[in-house]
Amino acid sequence: MIRRLSFPLPSTVLVRWLATLLLLLPWQAKAAIDVGALQGELNLGPHVQLLEDRAREFDIERLLRHGEGLEWTRPRQETLNFSFSDSAWWLQLRVENTSDRPVRRLLELAMPLHDYLDGYVVDAQGEIVREWQTGNRRSFDSRPIDHRTFVLPIHVPAGESRTVFLRLDTHDGLYDATPLYLMDDASFLAKAQRELMAFSLYFGGLLALLIYNLLLYLATRERPLLHYVIYLGTFFILMFSSRGFAFQYWWPEMPTFNNQMVPLNIGLFAVTLAFFSDSYLNLRQHAPRLTRLLYGVAGLCLVSALPALLGHYAPVFHLIIPGAILLSCLLLGVAVWRSLCGDTLARIYLVAWSVLLIGIALYFLRVAGVLPYNIVTEYAVQVGSGIEFLLLSLGLAWKINQFKNEKLAAERATLDLQRSLNERLEAQVQQRTHELEKANQQLTVMARTDPLTGLLNRRQFQELMEEELQRRRRSGQPLLFAVMDIDDFKLYNDTYGHHAGDEVLVRVSTLLLDYFRRAGDRLFRLGGEEFGLLLAVDSLEEGQEALEKFREALQGLSIRHETSTYGVITASFGLVACHGCDAVRDVETLYRLADQAMYEAKAHHRNRVVTCSRLKSCE
Repeated sequence: MIRRLSFPLPSTVLVRWLATLLLLLPWQAKAAIDVGALQGELNLGPHVQLLEDRAREFDIERLLRHGEGLEWTRPRQETLNFSFSDSAWWLQLRVENTSDRPVRRLLELAMPLHDYLDGYVVDAQGEIVREWQTGNRRSFDSRPIDHRTFVLPIHVPAGESRTVFLRLDTHDGLYDATPLYLMDDASFLAKAQRELMAFSLYFGGLLALLIYNLLLYLATRERPLLHYVIYLGTFFILMFSSRGFAFQYWWPEMPTFNNQMVPLNIGLFAVTLAFFSDSYLNLRQHAPRLTRLLYGVAGLCLVSALPALLGHYAPVFHLIIPGAILLSCLLLGVAVWRSLCGDTLARIYLVAWSVLLIGIALYFLRVAGVLPYNIVTEYAVQVGSGIEFLLLSLGLAWKINQFKNEKLAAERATLDLQRSLNERLEAQVQQRTHELEKANQQLTVMARTDPLTGLLNRRQFQELMEEELQRRRRSGQPLLFAVMDIDDFKLYNDTYGHHAGDEVLVRVSTLLLDYFRRAGDRLFRLGGEEFGLLLAVDSLEEGQEALEKFREALQGLSIRHETSTYGVITASFGLVACHGCDAVRDVETLYRLADQAMYEAKAHHRNRVVTCSRLKSCE
């Protein structure tokens, strides 16, 4: 819904337009992206402009009023990264549609942990035509599209431009690095399917490993297996939360709890990692002092995460990041030392941890813009952690099999369970794929209709009328087509505003749908206030009678129009009939004849139906 902003400008039209032009000058500094020609996915890092709001003093109305005096900058990297900052940040992006049809593009902030995201779409006249308030600290249903990241639909009419403003803010000063993309619906669906498949396999694999080792622990009561299960479970919840799935599926109405879970799980992950490493490498026996140091660092990481319970998010990471780095260095050092001592388990542990750290490094180098976006850098953490847990699990199995070969039967049973879980996961993936295909079909239907009125659009008019002409030529049946134009609609828009004009179009369309409900009736919005009607009647008289009834019903709505001759909303109609349609070369000819008849109605005081049964009389 369009919301008109009230600016303190002079009342004259000339001054108003000059002021609007000055207001939009800074937005024109960056060439607009042609979304009509956009296919695939576009990284918006090089295309956006940034404004740092240190005092958090700007809202969208103030930004639009004072936009010409602000200093917009360009990002230093393709991936937005504000790190620790107490400022709010505004992003500005211009898009235009040079095609002859309206388009919808999806803008994605591909990181699910942003606290506050406000989005606004502004047209060339400075009017806000769409806005959103969402973010990780707002309920999940505030998102316009049900997705783990933030996806905003941008609609751009044919031949028009839009300016998109995004306001990013945090709870207490910690921003996540965020890739920003613009894409069409098909590319988004393909990306969503690809991500869903990858994450389903990843989390399904972790879950299978967790259940497998849990059952193995219940069968053997080996303590390292229990520590592994707790360690893997903590990591699973951490990744599921940090990737946005937990908020989407587990607690969508609990944003505060969701934001507490990530830092708390990092602290718990450090503690469970220390316990697992101790039991896996038998550190208490080989290095008791180093083991105490290891537990001390892990305990500090957990204590550092506790302020998250009080809503302090950024201080947690100020404290926990150095602790996590120190803990990782200690574990790598111990693994290298034990590997040099000939410990096979330590060598497996060293390889597993090295793979995970390489995956983490590749991912954050991609987020920082050092490495390009590709399937390797995007899913490096998932691949690295999956290999790590698989290797650690294999190491545990090797350790246990040294002492418990008699448990092979139990392991076979557990493998059967794992296979069953994989089959269930595959079924779930297929179900989700089917849902996405269904959504794609719905998008195809939406592309055929006018988004405001729900009637068939101009493109469908061309296709369906071509088919009807060919069918009538073969069958010899008559074809009756009418063009309807709302009288003095431009004056109505100038007097009452475009929002009121849109409401009139919707009411007229609803009335059309009520009156023309026969199986063969087709209703089209041809553009602006002009409509096309394919009537399922057999004679010119029946068509004229149907149009007259509708014309009277429309006038009877008594929609006030003070600048009209009749004082209310009326319409003029041009009706053309062809029998066999051999004389009509194409759809354009049929439309032109009906359009001429409609303009004849306009010339005779409007609010009437003019018919044409012989084609020559309309030329």
